[in-house]
Amino acid sequence: MKQCLQYFFTYETQLPNGVGFPLFGLRHILWLLGIALLCILFLKSYAKGDAKKRRRMECLSAFSMILWIGLRAIYIGVLQEPFLYELPLHLCSMTGILCALHCVTGWEWLGQVLYAIGLPGTILALLFPNWSFYPAIHFITVEGFLFHMGIVMYVCCMLYSHRIVPQLSKLWQVVVFLVIVVTPIYFFNKHFGTNYMFVNWPSEGSPLVILAHFLGNPGYLVGYAALIALCIFLMDAGYAIITRKKVIHSQ
Repeated sequence: MKQCLQYFFTYETQLPNGVGFPLFGLRHILWLLGIALLCILFLKSYAKGDAKKRRRMECLSAFSMILWIGLRAIYIGVLQEPFLYELPLHLCSMTGILCALHCVTGWEWLGQVLYAIGLPGTILALLFPNWSFYPAIHFITVEGFLFHMGIVMYVCCMLYSHRIVPQLSKLWQVVVFLVIVVTPIYFFNKHFGTNYMFVNWPSEGSPLVILAHFLGNPGYLVGYAALIALCIFLMDAGYAIITRKKVIHSQ
């Protein structure tokens, strides 16, 4: 604990080796259990609330991500670290911003994107956090876990209230979104040496490392794209199966 507090605001370039937390170690599991509990309590409260309370909770979860992005920007600015590697161009960072946009607009296509790639991407980020080299109690660690928790809360609220209704027939909207977004990010990464959305090299400790081992780089991108396509299909197909069973049981 003392070591964690000692480095609470220390940026990654100044951290000594060995202060991070191992994936699926005790500290990581405790974070995941805490987030799961908070999400369950939040959703139970949302389910019992009236329309006004639900709207407040939707806005709270959606705009909490904007707050975290702002706080992280202030943190980077105060430490005078380069913003080039802290732009909100990772999938989860964009998902947080898109949650706030969806909360305001209610755009249907955006709901498809948030469910089909935003939610599973967020869950994978919680399971394989790319900030694990920070101590378990650190500003970036707290920001990372709570930011992603907000995404889970918001999307689950939207699913419960049917403001997001996944549809297999609208998978193309998600694919078009990815093509429009990923293409310029890939070339941005090439030019500036960044790795947003992990399309230039796999995130350490993630399943993408396995793909890169067998397919090489950039060969792993073929497997990456296939996994994303499969994920999108399974997310929508799974929702369709679950809702169909509910309808049958209710008849």
